[in-house]
Amino acid sequence: MTDLTAAITDEDVRKVAAALLKTAIETVSEEDGGAANKCKLCGASVSWQHPVEAIVHAPDCPVVIAQRIVATAKVQLLRP
Repeated sequence: MTDLTAAITDEDVRKVAAALLKTAIETVSEEDGGAANKCKLCGASVSWQHPVEAIVHAPDCPVVIAQRIVATAKVQLLRP
């Protein structure tokens, strides 16, 4: 293990995952004049009226992994 990987903490991983979740989604204009919330990584999208959590990402999308990391971190915080 290199010094860099030894220095990376679980909290560091959680922060990176949270940042990915915040930056992977963009609101894009559609040809019909509407808008959509679209994942920059896998292209999945929903109408802008729906929350970004409603996007069904591709199974191999990094956002899916980031969602699991953040959810696991929240569960660990709630445990006594």
